[in-house]
Amino acid sequence: MISIVIPCFNERENIARFPESLFPILKSLGEEFELIVVDDGSNDGSQEILRRFEKSQEIKLIIHRENRGLGKALKSGFAASAGEWILALDADLTFSPRQIPRLIENQRRNLSDMVSGSPWIGDEFASQVLFWRRALSRLANFSYRWACGIPFSSFTSIFRLYRSSCLKSLAVQSEGFEINAEIAALFWICGFKVSEIPAALENRQYGKSKLNLYRELRAHLLLIFRLMKLVRMNP
Repeated sequence: MISIVIPCFNERENIARFPESLFPILKSLGEEFELIVVDDGSNDGSQEILRRFEKSQEIKLIIHRENRGLGKALKSGFAASAGEWILALDADLTFSPRQIPRLIENQRRNLSDMVSGSPWIGDEFASQVLFWRRALSRLANFSYRWACGIPFSSFTSIFRLYRSSCLKSLAVQSEGFEINAEIAALFWICGFKVSEIPAALENRQYGKSKLNLYRELRAHLLLIFRLMKLVRMNP
């Protein structure tokens, strides 16, 4: 079974797209699945829509009474998952659910423990993203490659398929957006098999990004220093 984990904070308009843009894709996979949505303290009406989906048994809903951050939202979803595989996806659907079958196909072909969708394998896969955001993401990913010595193109991507037993064995400390980079680095450091596929990243259709540039820059820098120490301890 595949557990699809979606963290959500104030994404009412994008959640309303799920019946058209997400549910049919999941049902067409031919796999048993559960869809876990973690509402991280939304106050824009997202919870009302999610509760309707929960009543119709289309999702399993976890609610944080206050906003606790992307990392904690993902951890709540991971802990509640029952699948052998866990797939993480953003609520804004900037990584289109149409790409999910390609993650699954790659895992079956390579027997990987983690398959990551990367918009940085070929420039065209992030062509819709604003230039300054592309530049910041490339800088962050270069910094992680340099610090960890790991040939991985997209540490910061959320769009991934994980072997549940491997993911749940990690001592992940991050609570913010940097969690995806920490998970990717730990999979490499622990010797799990990792692969990447090209995945298109689109601009969000509705709402605004919740990323706080100063806070996330500080969190990424602290994580980079922590991972550098960890790499030296595990040559």
